[in-house]
Amino acid sequence: MKIAKRFRWEGAHRLPWHDGLCKSLHGHSYSMFVEIEGEPDERGMLMDFKDLKLCLIDLIEAWDHATIVASDDTELRNVVESHGWKHFILPYDTTAENICIYTAEYLIKNSETVLRSHNIRRVRVRVSETETCYAEVERHLP
Repeated sequence: MKIAKRFRWEGAHRLPWHDGLCKSLHGHSYSMFVEIEGEPDERGMLMDFKDLKLCLIDLIEAWDHATIVASDDTELRNVVESHGWKHFILPYDTTAENICIYTAEYLIKNSETVLRSHNIRRVRVRVSETETCYAEVERHLP
C-alpha cells in the first residue's frame, strides 16, 4: 500500500556554478510529494496523513520563505547571515535532486521509529521547482 502527501513552500536559491540563469539568486514555488509504502494495519490504514505531515513540518517551515544555501556557497551565506535573512544551509548544492535526497534522508533519520511503527519500508520524494519539471528519489528504510 502507498500513500502520499503534498507539501508546498516558497523559497529562493542559486547554483553559482551554473552556466545559465540559475546562477543568479531566484525563487520557486516548490511543490513536493512524499510517498510512503508499507503494510497497512488491521483496519486498513497505512499511516494518518497528519502523522506524515508532523514528520516533515519542521523542515518545511524552515524552508518556507527562506533562502536555501549550499554550505560551500560562502558568498551567499555571508549575505543572508549579515542581513539576518531567513535561510537554511543545505550540506550540498541546492538542486531539486539534492533537495529530494535531503528530504528522504531527513524523514528516515528523524522519524525512523514512527515509520517503523507503521510498517513503512520505502520512502519516495518528488520535488518540483516549476509546474513542468521534477526530481525524484527513492529510499528504503535500513
